[in-house]
Amino acid sequence: MRKSRAPAAGVLFAGLFLNLLAGCAMSDDTMSGMIVAPGKYTLYSCDALAEAHKKAAAEERELRQLMARADADSAGRLVSAVAYQTDYLTVRGELNELHQASIDKKCGLVTDDDDRVSDAIIR
Repeated sequence: MRKSRAPAAGVLFAGLFLNLLAGCAMSDDTMSGMIVAPGKYTLYSCDALAEAHKKAAAEERELRQLMARADADSAGRLVSAVAYQTDYLTVRGELNELHQASIDKKCGLVTDDDDRVSDAIIR
């Protein structure tokens, strides 16, 4: 007597789909905050924070450009979501943590917020 696994697979698929929909409802900052450990940069000096920020900002800029190019068609959007979304959210979370650590240490970290584009390319 073998029981069919189709109902269990359907329930599992529905759960995954609902989880994906719930993830889409979150803002990028909320999701990025969940990826990066709070206080990750607590022990960094101001110079180390500035260097880490410089690297993270360059990586974010590169990922934004890759995602913008991939958004040219529907297949590219899928590739962008699969290949770049997690990395982008991780870098955003790191930039937020670096910014917060800079504020806590009173480092006066200067950010390049002027050249940032809308997060609409992510959504």
